[in-house]
Amino acid sequence: MSQKTLAYSEQMVVPVQSLQANPTTVAQENPGFVDSLLHSVAILIRQVLTRSGRRELNLILIDDEENIMQALEAGVEIHSVCYSGGEMLSTELKRKLPVNVVIQEVAKRTCKKLFENDKVSRVFAVAHTPETRSLASLLQMPRDIVALEDLSISGNIGAIVRTSLAFGVGGIVLLNAEPIDIYDRRLIPASRGHIFSLPVVTATAAEFIRFCNQKDLPLLVMAAQSDHLVHEAACLSRPLMIALGSEKDGCSQTLMNAASLQVQIPTDSKVESLNVSTAAGIMLYNRAWFNIPHTRK
Repeated sequence: MSQKTLAYSEQMVVPVQSLQANPTTVAQENPGFVDSLLHSVAILIRQVLTRSGRRELNLILIDDEENIMQALEAGVEIHSVCYSGGEMLSTELKRKLPVNVVIQEVAKRTCKKLFENDKVSRVFAVAHTPETRSLASLLQMPRDIVALEDLSISGNIGAIVRTSLAFGVGGIVLLNAEPIDIYDRRLIPASRGHIFSLPVVTATAAEFIRFCNQKDLPLLVMAAQSDHLVHEAACLSRPLMIALGSEKDGCSQTLMNAASLQVQIPTDSKVESLNVSTAAGIMLYNRAWFNIPHTRK
């Protein structure tokens, strides 16, 4: 291997274990072009496309330039950027990428094989997983926190993340019986990349309630059958922990019992319920005066 090839290969994004298993792999590859599933970069991408692989390597995959740029703005460390199908990186993205980030082309046919039945992305990045946050870290700013219980649809979670950021919320807590993958490939674009700009924490309902009690934080639950209306909570001048459940089931009885206040959004009787992201938007718009400092009177 020439000195030039060696110098370049040391910057490549490759799984350490692959190189250990086959030390001649890099020498046989075109370092700037991925044209086979056996290419070390393709092997890495396939690993990152699985949840177990993301955990093992502490890496995530980010689709599309908009989301990559949002991640960069939020301080996420990009490992490499790939493009395929004749797609070229924009001048703006190239300008924002750190100089040590490797840019590689993936053959169109190889890209299709990589993503199999999932959405094929023509521009995507491999990035280091952002640091895990704790419930206590959400108290750094005196703002409302939104807790989402047992939401499983990425579109709803992503929309609420965007709305929360728009209206100044301090963070999101995902309350799920099964731990949710915060950086799932579907959830990142659903949030338009804003999942990197807002603290997101996972916890059980019991941990969340205990935290609220220990920190003396009022827990507000959105409940369709409540006797209290949303405007009664809108004017409260202290941070709230605002919990929402799915449109079908709402919040669990456990959260309802722990709530300091339950409120509903009044609607025409012809409409049985509101989508959870719509309900969140109405509640958070009414709390924007508190969460966005320059709007406070």
